[in-house]
Amino acid sequence: MSFKILCCDGGGIRGVITALLIQDLDRSFGIVKNANGFAGTSTGGLISLGLVSGVDIDAIVDLYENQGATIFEPNGWLLDAQAKQQDRRPAQSTEELLGSGPGIFKSQYVNTGLQKVAQQLVGTGALSSAKRFVAVNSARLWDASDNSWAPCTLSNGGNNTYRDVSMVDAALATSAAPTYFPPYQVGGLGYFADGGTFANNPSMTAMVEAIYQGYATGTSDIVMLSLGTGANPVGVPPASVPDPLAWGVTHWLWPFSNGPVPATALLNLTMDATAQLAAIQAQQLLGNNYMRGNVPLAQPFALDDYKNVGELVSATQNYIKTPAWAAVRNWVEQNWA
Repeated sequence: MSFKILCCDGGGIRGVITALLIQDLDRSFGIVKNANGFAGTSTGGLISLGLVSGVDIDAIVDLYENQGATIFEPNGWLLDAQAKQQDRRPAQSTEELLGSGPGIFKSQYVNTGLQKVAQQLVGTGALSSAKRFVAVNSARLWDASDNSWAPCTLSNGGNNTYRDVSMVDAALATSAAPTYFPPYQVGGLGYFADGGTFANNPSMTAMVEAIYQGYATGTSDIVMLSLGTGANPVGVPPASVPDPLAWGVTHWLWPFSNGPVPATALLNLTMDATAQLAAIQAQQLLGNNYMRGNVPLAQPFALDDYKNVGELVSATQNYIKTPAWAAVRNWVEQNWA
């Protein structure tokens, strides 16, 4: 008997894409009730924890469409935005001055609004209270046993170190995006940062955790549907690197886009490349038991770009009409009963 896992990528407000794709499939095939487990990173972790807690996917879509301003509550961003403009041309408008993340001298947003939304989604129970398998990724900033930071997958598996943390703590730990939100402290376990730092696509970590915790005996048991948060058209064209020796911190970590070079290029590269690699590896291991769906975006959208959520919704609605999505729907119909 197959063990079906629904995997949701990280991507901030672009989680609306994942939620809309799930909504479409759920209306036609009931994928949520037929899933044996859920896995997510960052915003995908929020979705996964909400679904395993019994929250209707329509409510999750509504959250992304209407509560962006609640999630991204500024951390004194006027002073921070003014600092961003130092040694640059004067801001041409108040909106440009205020800007968006990432924060330079402090986190761009407080996490009180995010915590409020997480509590709406998952309630007050422990991760171990989930009735179906659920796993989310986070980066622990200090593990005393190793005298180092460490990647971790928090799940309700019987042998998982973090199974007794609260659902809200798991949600805040997986979504503490560096420079956007502050590191999140979980009880006596220390501080955690966004799992997108190492597994923005949770396909591989979910597969390993499900097998290790005994939900599946091996890869042959697993059927996995992986849904992204939109494929941003970003990268570094050769013409943007006229002098490779000049590429130090000011290029790799510069917090503003520079032509085709995205802001914080190193962070974007890490998140995108790890997501792509996980999809490739999962496909190689699972073959036809793995399906990936993602919306190609015509322009980049930052993870805090909630003011343009309508464009993300439109892009997803257009994608749902394409042959690429029809192939995903056909796969679901055949493999997710």
